[in-house]
Amino acid sequence: AKVGHASRSSRRAASSRAPSRSETMLRLAALALAVARTYCAPDAAKVAEVETEIAATRSKLLAIYGEGVEAALLRQGVEFLDDEHGRGKVVERLLRAFALGDSFVIAVGGMSDVAGHGNLFEESYPNVCNDVLRDVFRTAGINFHVRNMAMGGVPSFPNSVCMEDNFGRDADVVVWDFRMVERDEIKGELYVRQALMQPRAPFVCFKRHNPYLKKFHYAHAEGALHVIDEMKAYNQLNKAKSPGVANDKFCEGACECPGQVRWHAGWKMQRFRGVHMALAYLDLFEAAVDHYKQLLSAGSVPASDHARWALQPRDREALHAPLVKECKDPFCSATFNCAMTWQPKVGRSLVDLVDPQLGLNGWKMQHPSPRVADITNQGQTKCHYKDEKRSLVGNAKSHWVFFNVPNVQDGGLIGFCGDFQSQKFDEYALIVVNQEEVMDKLTIWLESKTLGIASACFSTTHNVVEGDNVIGFRVTSGDLQISLTHLIWN
Repeated sequence: AKVGHASRSSRRAASSRAPSRSETMLRLAALALAVARTYCAPDAAKVAEVETEIAATRSKLLAIYGEGVEAALLRQGVEFLDDEHGRGKVVERLLRAFALGDSFVIAVGGMSDVAGHGNLFEESYPNVCNDVLRDVFRTAGINFHVRNMAMGGVPSFPNSVCMEDNFGRDADVVVWDFRMVERDEIKGELYVRQALMQPRAPFVCFKRHNPYLKKFHYAHAEGALHVIDEMKAYNQLNKAKSPGVANDKFCEGACECPGQVRWHAGWKMQRFRGVHMALAYLDLFEAAVDHYKQLLSAGSVPASDHARWALQPRDREALHAPLVKECKDPFCSATFNCAMTWQPKVGRSLVDLVDPQLGLNGWKMQHPSPRVADITNQGQTKCHYKDEKRSLVGNAKSHWVFFNVPNVQDGGLIGFCGDFQSQKFDEYALIVVNQEEVMDKLTIWLESKTLGIASACFSTTHNVVEGDNVIGFRVTSGDLQISLTHLIWN
């Protein structure tokens, strides 16, 4: 009786306590498995329903630009650098999503125009693309999302080396759109290579046919490298005075959005970019549905656990060596974990790694200037902007700030990025890794300078150990400060 009573008490105690992390993860895994088992592959009726939705969506989008506008006009500017193999790879990924009811995620990196500055954030073209394709993919049973990760005034680096924590590990397509702030092929190849090494083996899209893209032959087929450039089609519509692009202005309705300058697009241009991009992926999805229809008719749709549907990260060791000599190790041939102060991101904030015993210890999260702070606040409150460029700033009045860096691999490195008034750190700062000074043992990566930022990244392997590490910063000079934006490690 006593044993039975104890057992009942234990059961009551177990049922009343909160589940542990491991128990929660097991329950979520069981739920995911249950959902996967109940998913039914599309049948002929579902295929017909999706085909109808595709046709209706295409007609609705073309109608925006006037009677007689054909899809062929809006297909201009869509090019795969290896059309034979690259296009087929994207179609196959969409086919997989349709057959399994999986996700298809497009992550867009870009500058202020892409972030929608001057208009409501909802009117930015990645959001438009997401909205106009939502019903098609919902009907198909695909979890579709275009993730707008653009930031005002920044080039692709240094966020490009933080792609998983910046964009998310679930991306199927990674988009480059830094048209107004980046030209050099070093950062272009770095962006392509980092995308190729991401966990879901995503494909790469550029919004402009930069001359250097032809050079990166190893990404043409493997990465399905493609370009979706709307300008030729837009110029034809504009010349024809199409109502879909004529008399453009900022915001479809009234708004007081910051960023209403001549180099930012109005809402009709944003809409056209979104529609042009949506039609490109709609064509690819239509090809995937047609392929599925053929498999279904032949009775040869692979089972959900078939090897055809397996997604594996690309072999980094087999990746072709960089073709731009400045695209060096370690940053061009390895991926990294990151913690950032910049927004938007999907991963950790830099302050999440601050040692809790000392805290920020006089360091402050702040914008580059009061003016930037005011504009950011106005944009986020009135126009729903998501981007923000705060830094963690310390000076001689601040004390030590330490960051706990987890899960560093054997032979790994630790790095940091920011806006540094001087790169001669040993003259005005102390930087330690696991209590050892590293100011004279730093390797510089790349530097980025635009009207919006000045940023440089440095790394070290000195005194870095496998597992958990600590990196600390202190400013010793009264004249200078350190502005940190990224911690990087692998």
